[in-house]
Amino acid sequence: RDLRALSAQDTMHPRPRLVRETALAVEAAGLMEQHRITSVLVVDEAERLVGALNSNDLMRAKVI
Repeated sequence: RDLRALSAQDTMHPRPRLVRETALAVEAAGLMEQHRITSVLVVDEAERLVGALNSNDLMRAKVI
């Protein structure tokens, strides 16, 4: 399939892994390791998306 013809809904996971914006980076790393994923979405207390975090971010911060 041509990826350029797909929408975000076509390619994203229906239940992405989330971390709260108040979580420690090590918690995000643990979640990624546990579920064998490379990124998580960051949400606020109302579960509104405020960002995303991936394993490269954690490596740059020397968390992993």
